[in-house]
Amino acid sequence: MPLDRASPDFKFSAAVASFGMLLRESEHKGDASFEGVLELARAGKGQDFHGYRSEFIQLVEKTRLLQSLASKPHK
Repeated sequence: MPLDRASPDFKFSAAVASFGMLLRESEHKGDASFEGVLELARAGKGQDFHGYRSEFIQLVEKTRLLQSLASKPHK
Protein backbone atom coordinates (compact mmCIF):
# COMPACT_ATOMS: atom_id res chain seq x y z
CA MET A 1 0.00 0.00 0.00
CA PRO A 2 1.38 3.46 -0.86
CA LEU A 3 2.26 5.59 2.15
CA ASP A 4 -0.13 8.35 1.11
CA ARG A 5 -3.00 5.87 1.62
CA ALA A 6 -1.77 4.71 5.05
CA SER A 7 -3.66 5.57 8.22
CA PRO A 8 -2.65 8.62 10.26
CA ASP A 9 -1.47 6.34 13.09
CA PHE A 10 0.77 4.40 10.70
CA LYS A 11 2.24 7.62 9.30
CA PHE A 12 2.93 8.95 12.77
CA SER A 13 4.54 5.73 13.98
CA ALA A 14 6.70 5.66 10.83
CA ALA A 15 7.81 9.22 11.65
CA VAL A 16 8.77 8.19 15.19
CA ALA A 17 10.73 5.17 13.94
CA SER A 18 12.52 7.26 11.29
CA PHE A 19 13.40 9.89 13.88
CA GLY A 20 14.95 7.24 16.10
CA MET A 21 17.04 5.91 13.22
CA LEU A 22 18.23 9.42 12.40
CA LEU A 23 19.25 10.06 16.00
CA ARG A 24 21.17 6.80 16.15
CA GLU A 25 22.65 7.39 12.69
CA SER A 26 21.42 3.90 11.84
CA GLU A 27 22.72 2.15 8.75
CA HIS A 28 19.07 1.24 8.09
CA LYS A 29 17.77 4.81 7.89
CA GLY A 30 17.80 4.79 4.11
CA ASP A 31 16.97 8.23 2.77
CA ALA A 32 15.22 9.37 5.96
CA SER A 33 15.57 13.05 6.80
CA PHE A 34 14.24 15.43 9.41
CA GLU A 35 12.09 17.04 6.73
CA GLY A 36 10.61 13.65 5.86
CA VAL A 37 9.97 12.88 9.53
CA LEU A 38 8.17 16.19 9.93
CA GLU A 39 6.08 15.59 6.82
CA LEU A 40 4.99 12.15 8.06
CA ALA A 41 4.36 13.34 11.61
CA ARG A 42 2.24 16.25 10.45
CA ALA A 43 0.28 13.98 8.10
CA GLY A 44 -0.29 11.57 10.98
CA LYS A 45 -1.03 14.11 13.71
CA GLY A 46 -4.78 13.54 13.64
CA GLN A 47 -6.87 15.03 16.44
CA ASP A 48 -4.04 14.82 19.03
CA PHE A 49 -6.30 15.14 22.08
CA HIS A 50 -3.47 15.30 24.63
CA GLY A 51 -0.92 17.21 22.52
CA TYR A 52 1.70 14.45 22.52
CA ARG A 53 2.01 14.39 18.75
CA SER A 54 2.41 18.17 18.65
CA GLU A 55 5.17 17.88 21.24
CA PHE A 56 6.92 15.25 19.11
CA ILE A 57 6.75 17.55 16.08
CA GLN A 58 8.29 20.37 18.14
CA LEU A 59 11.04 18.02 19.31
CA VAL A 60 11.89 17.07 15.73
CA GLU A 61 11.94 20.74 14.68
CA LYS A 62 14.31 21.61 17.54
CA THR A 63 16.54 18.64 16.78
CA ARG A 64 16.69 19.61 13.09
CA LEU A 65 17.73 23.14 14.08
CA LEU A 66 20.41 21.87 16.46
CA GLN A 67 21.76 19.47 13.82
CA SER A 68 21.99 22.28 11.27
CA LEU A 69 23.79 24.55 13.76
CA ALA A 70 26.19 21.77 14.71
CA SER A 71 27.07 21.08 11.08
CA LYS A 72 27.99 24.70 10.31
CA PRO A 73 31.68 25.55 10.49
CA HIS A 74 32.66 27.59 13.54
CA LYS A 75 34.43 30.90 13.07
